[in-house]
Amino acid sequence: MAGNWVGRGTFKSSPSAEPELVYCKITNTLSNGGTTLNQKGRCAVATNSGRISGTIRAQGSGAYDGSLESLSTKGPLTFSGKASNNQIALNASFVDRKTNKPGKASIQTVVGNGKYRTVSKTTDTKTRTEFVASDITFTKQ
Repeated sequence: MAGNWVGRGTFKSSPSAEPELVYCKITNTLSNGGTTLNQKGRCAVATNSGRISGTIRAQGSGAYDGSLESLSTKGPLTFSGKASNNQIALNASFVDRKTNKPGKASIQTVVGNGKYRTVSKTTDTKTRTEFVASDITFTKQ
């Protein structure tokens, strides 16, 4: 997943919100002997744009953990999970930027053919309804 990537997809801030088109430019670099992926870039929707910055660390035996700062979180989102074959499944905790309440998300990434697709499902802090908060496909540049 190292390299320069452009992502396009959708973003929703709540279960009742209309999906917005999202566009991202991300650079992923490896460090620590290839066990850490550092991610930096920007994402934009019609109503907002901002910096993306994160780290994914391989812990061995297919386990991963890390953090990510994004448009929708106050402070870093933290996550952990497992990878097998071409899929990474992560569980995340964060503070919602709009409500200032703790939130949870599941993040599924599938890698292949010079692309990766990341789908984030979030549980709304008010209604406890799960919804697809983002669905972005990244293409290597």
